[in-house]
Amino acid sequence: MIKTVVGSYPVVKGKPDSIPDKIKKFFGKYDKYEYSIKKALDDQLNVGIDILSDGQVRGDMVEIFVSNMYGFEGRRVVNRVEFVKPITLNDIKYSLKYISKKDPEKGVKGIITGACTLASSIRVENYYSDNKDENLIYDLAGALNKEALSIQNHVKMIQFDEPILSTGLYDLEVAKKAMDIITSGINVPVAMHVCGDVSKIFYKLNEFNVDILDHEFASCRKNLEILNEITKKVGFGCINTKLKSVDSVDEVKALISEGIEILKNNSKFEGSINDSVIIDPDCGMRLLPVDVAYSKLNNMVTAANEIEKDLI
Repeated sequence: MIKTVVGSYPVVKGKPDSIPDKIKKFFGKYDKYEYSIKKALDDQLNVGIDILSDGQVRGDMVEIFVSNMYGFEGRRVVNRVEFVKPITLNDIKYSLKYISKKDPEKGVKGIITGACTLASSIRVENYYSDNKDENLIYDLAGALNKEALSIQNHVKMIQFDEPILSTGLYDLEVAKKAMDIITSGINVPVAMHVCGDVSKIFYKLNEFNVDILDHEFASCRKNLEILNEITKKVGFGCINTKLKSVDSVDEVKALISEGIEILKNNSKFEGSINDSVIIDPDCGMRLLPVDVAYSKLNNMVTAANEIEKDLI
C-alpha cells in the first residue's frame, strides 16, 4: 500500500547560519522556507512515506493560491480571477531535486486547494455577486487547471482539497462541474480530499471525475460506511490530526484492518487492496507540534507495513 500525506506539515524555520546563507540574506535572496521544506521532506523520508509533500510551508491552503492569482487583494476579490504563473512548481522542483539525492524511488504529490473551498474563504467586493457565484467558482477552476497542468509532469499524483463540500454549503453539481474543469487534460492520478463526515454526500462524490477519494476515518469513523459503496481508489485517513496525542500502532492497525474487511465485501470495489488503498493521515498536520507530527507519521507507516505483511 502506498503511504503518503495529505499535505501540510509543521513549519520549522531555519536561520541563515552558514556563510552562503548569510550572503544570500545580505542580498535579499535568502529563502527562510527552504529549511522548512527540507525538514518536512526529511521527516517523511525517515519514516518511509512513498509520495511526499513539500509541507505547504509558505502559507495556509487558501493564502498560498489567492496571493498568487490575478483578481485578488489579500483575500478580497476585486477583479476577474485569472491564472498568472505556476504557484507550487518551484517548491515541487526543489523537493524533487532534494529527495532524488536521498531516495530517487520516492515521488512528490501536487497539492491544490479546490475551487469551492477557495471561494468559501474569500470576500467578494467586485466583479462577482458573492462567494457562491458560479462564475467565480468556474473561473477559479480554470485558473487551478492551469496550475495543475504546470506541475503534472513533475508529480506522481495531484490532490485537490475540497473540505468545504462536507459542510453542505456548496452545491455538489456546481462542485462536480468545477472539478471537471480543473482536471481537464490531467494525465496523472487525481485525488480529491474531502474531510469531515461525508457519509450523506458520498453517493455524489463517487461520481466526481477523480481517481482517488481521500477521507477521514480516524476522527470520523462514520465514514467507514462509504467503503461499502465506493468504486474508486481510497485515500484512507487513519491518523487523527485533530489530536496532539500520538495514535498507537495498534490503534492504526485496527482501523486499517476494519476498513480492509469492509472493502473485501464490496463487490463494486475494483483492484487489489495493495494497489487501491492509499494510507495517509486524516488531514494536514500544520497545526501539530513537529515531534507529534513525526511520531504520528512514523506509527502510521509502521502499522501499514505490518498490515501489508499480513496481506501477503
